[in-house]
Amino acid sequence: MKLFNFLKSKPANTEEERLENYPEMLNCKLLFIDQPKIDADTILDELKKSFDTVENISQDKSFIFQFPEFKIELEDATLPAQCLIAVPDDNKFDVEIPDAAFQQNWHWNEANEIVEKCNYEILITDFMSRNLPYKERVNLYMTFLTAVTKATQPNAIYSFHGEKIVDPAQLIENWGSGQKPILDVLCNVRLYNISDSENNELIMDSVGLHSFGLPDFQIQFSGFEANDIANLLWNYVYYVFEYGDIIENGNTLEGIESGSKWKCERQISTLSPERVVINVLPS
Repeated sequence: MKLFNFLKSKPANTEEERLENYPEMLNCKLLFIDQPKIDADTILDELKKSFDTVENISQDKSFIFQFPEFKIELEDATLPAQCLIAVPDDNKFDVEIPDAAFQQNWHWNEANEIVEKCNYEILITDFMSRNLPYKERVNLYMTFLTAVTKATQPNAIYSFHGEKIVDPAQLIENWGSGQKPILDVLCNVRLYNISDSENNELIMDSVGLHSFGLPDFQIQFSGFEANDIANLLWNYVYYVFEYGDIIENGNTLEGIESGSKWKCERQISTLSPERVVINVLPS
């Protein structure tokens, strides 16, 4: 599919400040029905299957692993990227998942029921890695998340930036297959009704790209099938992940019909969380 038209004119006001997102820490929670057993050596063994060099520098209640092959360049130092597992203080496991995570789980029908049974959670996050090129960073984090998932066997995964619940078995299967749908955990496509719309309009958006410093997308529409718009948004998401933040005001993306040109506008999102999105205008 041809998504991008490089021949469109630049925005009329070229001096206007460009709206951009900035990388955030990547976060997922592993959720358990029974109290988890976290063994640093088991996790390290899993990580060594994917990384040439990885070091366990765990301390206190945090399990920390650093990756010397991933270099973080600072003004006065070069440091290895790190990922960590944070366990609640004094083993006070209280599962806290926002309501939004239960609303858009089209990919896993049992998600909400399973999460309701979970009593324990641990946080999986990256540290000192936001300066990495985003593709390297996402691959590092997703490989770490998968290794910890295999070692700890959670019942569900909550994706903080994707605002959804993920099936751990599906993550392990996909990542091990070599297909590596790298964004299916950290991103999501959401659907909402517009309550005061005269034309029964809907709005769909992507969420999660903003955590890498890339723009998300949103489309307000009527007269199209929601599944078709969802597939289109996923195409846009993977396109921007592949080529970077290159879409400007006035550029066009291909719409539902082959050869159609839907105009793009960079703006602040209509839906929360507040972030920069490419607003795509169907025509």
